Amino acid sequence: MTNDNTGQQNPWGQPAEPNPWGQPQPQPPQPGQQPVQPHEGQSTSPAAQQPNPHQGQPAAPQPTYPPQQPNAASQPSHPQATPAVPALPVQQPASPTAAPQFGQQSQPTPPGAHQGAASYPQQAPPVAGPSMGQPAGGAGYPPQPPTAAYPAGAPSTPPAPRKKKSLVPWIAGGTAVLLLGIGGAVAFGVGSSAHAPELEVKAYLDALKKGDVSGAFEVSDTKVEKTDLLLTKKAYADVDDRITRYTLGDVSVEGDTATVTASITQAGEKYDQEFTLVKQGKDAVFFDNWQLESPPLSSIAVGINAPDDAVVEVAGVDISELKKDDGVYTLRVLPGTYPIALGGESDWYSAEEVSASVVGFGVEAEAAEAPTLEIALTEEGTTAATDAVNAWLDACVASTDLAPAGCPFWATNSEGYELSNFTWTVTRPTFTIGEFADGTWPVSTDTDGSAQAGADARDPLTGATGPIATDSFPFDVDGYVEAFGEDGATFVYVP
Repeated sequence: MTNDNTGQQNPWGQPAEPNPWGQPQPQPPQPGQQPVQPHEGQSTSPAAQQPNPHQGQPAAPQPTYPPQQPNAASQPSHPQATPAVPALPVQQPASPTAAPQFGQQSQPTPPGAHQGAASYPQQAPPVAGPSMGQPAGGAGYPPQPPTAAYPAGAPSTPPAPRKKKSLVPWIAGGTAVLLLGIGGAVAFGVGSSAHAPELEVKAYLDALKKGDVSGAFEVSDTKVEKTDLLLTKKAYADVDDRITRYTLGDVSVEGDTATVTASITQAGEKYDQEFTLVKQGKDAVFFDNWQLESPPLSSIAVGINAPDDAVVEVAGVDISELKKDDGVYTLRVLPGTYPIALGGESDWYSAEEVSASVVGFGVEAEAAEAPTLEIALTEEGTTAATDAVNAWLDACVASTDLAPAGCPFWATNSEGYELSNFTWTVTRPTFTIGEFADGTWPVSTDTDGSAQAGADARDPLTGATGPIATDSFPFDVDGYVEAFGEDGATFVYVP
């Protein structure tokens, strides 16, 4: 390729690039040489002024540039600093060669000849070589120190770019803002999750699983009445078949109301239960507070067939003081199976334990289907009841009255005799003590007894005397045993 200014071949194979500064830069004078001012038509090519730093190599032809008037205003106002490079030892040539004069073309040095030493100290080659085909320096470029170990015309190190302001503070600031935004979003998401309505349902069901009745009622704001004897932690501790597991399902929010569906497993059964929540203000300005409405409580009916003084316990709690309706107690309860037993201590009667079960919430008990605690006489109770009947009959037999009060037999004296040594002769009936019903234990006659009255008689009209007797007649002992006390049972005859 041919240089446009000199017509010589570019040894590097690339065209010389134009001067980016637009003005030629004056070169420092060589030793023993007067500075030459540029004149019209003369070349200011630095190739004519710089020595060849290589020994034994031909100097590369240098391009010439059109003469221009130096203009201080066109010079860069901020000279670029060139990094210092350690100097290399200067090798003296065997035979110096005169530097080319102004207006002359650089001539290649014959092989084996040595070029004259440069007036500038030799520098170590830069770490990274310049791009191929760049001008080695000259007019229009900032002053550059000569670079050793490069052929003449090799490009010098390009000007260092201007120092740019660091973006680190802006990046750091932007990153901080971004992190704050992300942190705020995360915090908002965590706060929203911590105030989700289903969490109230979870807390309620978890408390019921653990038997923490007060904790469950605190979450649901359930109001407890004085008659709610079974809505306590103590009572619920004795309840079987409580909630064992659950899974929260759909959650829907409409205005200030939220609905949460839970699939609950209890007593081996699975059912769906819907819970309702309402908004109760805000927490930390942004987050809704949700209040679980008290789920509708279920109820159980407890029947009892026992004397009025019997103690009835449901889940270990004495409910005897509550009002009964046709012998049935009704109580509000939580889901579970409640044991019903006879409380207190009694030697006369006992009852086999029964239970009342509730699966789910809002289940109303049916009195007609109430499990009933049935009282039965113990062996001591049966003996006491039998003794009571016999004791009553003994009293009747021992009477000297024609019609002893409250007894199953009597006689008449229609003749008007004067009687003495009156007696009752009795054959005892057999009887059975029945199950407790209507507050008593019924007594029924299995086989009738018989009775006969006898006495010594005197006819007041004739004065005749002698024994007299009635015919034998049957009688029963139907009645009931109404109570037991320290002295045993009490029997009442029913004619």
